[in-house]
Amino acid sequence: MRFYKKGIVAGLLSLTAFIVVIAILFGVIMTFMDVPDEIVGVAGTLILSTGCLLASYVSTQIVRNKGLMQGFIIAGMVSAILLIIYLIANKALTVACFEKIICCTLFSVIGGIKGINTKHCK
Repeated sequence: MRFYKKGIVAGLLSLTAFIVVIAILFGVIMTFMDVPDEIVGVAGTLILSTGCLLASYVSTQIVRNKGLMQGFIIAGMVSAILLIIYLIANKALTVACFEKIICCTLFSVIGGIKGINTKHCK
């Protein structure tokens, strides 16, 4: 596991940076436009899922080994954080929480597989 630690940490840092930047941009756009609630929910899921894809891709590009497993590890970490946030905020798990977890898992696995199947250029 020590071998994968560097890649997973880099992947989670890239996920955090991506979510912060895109959330700020989306927040600025929402300030000047009237955005319906349905779009906000879909955009949140899309931002998180795309961030998971990026995190798995970055992690796999660094380690260059077992992309599927790294995708599941990152998806598990993000899912655990989502579960904690939903339990604190809503005091219950909702369908939206499970939709986000499923999307994050799928996108993370796709990012891990894509990262392992692309050539590493330095």
